[in-house]
Amino acid sequence: MCSRHTRKSKLDNRLAGYESNSHETIGWRRAIQSLSLRKLLVFRAIVDCGGVNAAADHLGIAQPSVTAHLRALEAHLDSTLFMRSRGRRNVITATGQALYKYACETLTKSLEFQAAVKRFDPAAAQTVSIVIQQALANYITPAALATFLRDRPDARISIYSEPLSQTIKLMREGRVDAAIAMASPETNEFEGVIIGATPLLIIASPQHPLAKNKRIAVSDLEHFDLVAGMQGSVGWGMLDSILRHSGLRQPRIVLRMQSVVSLINAVIHDIGLACAHACAARQEIADGKLVVIETDPPLPPVPIKLMIHEKAMCRELIEALTSTLIAGADQ
Repeated sequence: MCSRHTRKSKLDNRLAGYESNSHETIGWRRAIQSLSLRKLLVFRAIVDCGGVNAAADHLGIAQPSVTAHLRALEAHLDSTLFMRSRGRRNVITATGQALYKYACETLTKSLEFQAAVKRFDPAAAQTVSIVIQQALANYITPAALATFLRDRPDARISIYSEPLSQTIKLMREGRVDAAIAMASPETNEFEGVIIGATPLLIIASPQHPLAKNKRIAVSDLEHFDLVAGMQGSVGWGMLDSILRHSGLRQPRIVLRMQSVVSLINAVIHDIGLACAHACAARQEIADGKLVVIETDPPLPPVPIKLMIHEKAMCRELIEALTSTLIAGADQ
C-alpha cells in the first residue's frame, strides 16, 4: 500500500503534463472536470492575491469560507496545493500550478461562452449589467432609474457595488457591460464619458468640536483624528493624494474601514472626521446625522466616469442611460 507522499508525487507528475492525452491523466481530468467554477474562482483568487486572507477581501467573502474551499479542493484531488510554513509565504506546489493554469483557462472559456450566448440572445441588447464604485453607489438615484425605465420599459438593469479595485477587475474580465467610478489613471484604459462630478467633503458628527466652527484650513486637519479607507486601496490612495496636495501632510488616521457605509457610521459615532464624496453621505447630511466642515482651500470635485466594455452587446442602451445620468447631474 503506497504512502500519501508517494501518491502525491505521482499525482504531481501527472498534473505537470495534464495537457497531454496520455492514459495516465484520464483520472485526474475526470477529477478536475467535476470541480465547480466557484471553487476554481476562489483558488485562482488565492494564487493571484497571494494568500487566503487577501483572497477573502478581494472576493468579499469570509476567510473561513475561502479556507474551506481550499481544503475541499485538496481533499478532492488528494494532493497538497500549497506548501505551508509558519512565518513564511505559502509556496504553490506543482499540483497547484497545474490547477491554476486549468482554472484560468476554464474561467476564461466560461466567460467567452457566456458572451457568445449573449450575442445570440435578442434580449441581450436590452439587458445591461453595471458595477459602481462603492463610494459612488448612491450616484445613480432611484429617480434617474425611474426616468430611464419609464422611457425604456423593455430594459433590464443589474447594478453591483464594489471597491474601485474590484470595479476595474470586473471590467477587465468582461464580467459587466459598464462601470461607474471616479476618474483616475486606472480608468484610462476603458473608453467612456464623464457623466458628472462629486464634491469632496470633510464630514463630522454634530458632537465634534469643529461642528460649530464649520470651517478649517486643510493643513490643520492633522490635529484631529481621521477615519479613512484601507491602506493601499486605490480609492483611498486617490483621496490621500488630493488631501496632501491641498495641504494635509500628516493625516492622523485612527481607524480604517473597507466599507464606505461603515466609515460613515464611524463618523456618526464621533470616532473622527472623514473625507467623503458628497453622494456617499448625502442622506446622512440631510438627516442631520453629519455636518460638513468647509475647508480652505476648498477640496476639488472628483470627475465621475462611465466606462463601456468593448464587447458590450447593449451599447445603445448604455449610451441612452448615460444621457439620462448626465441630464440628471445637470439639474
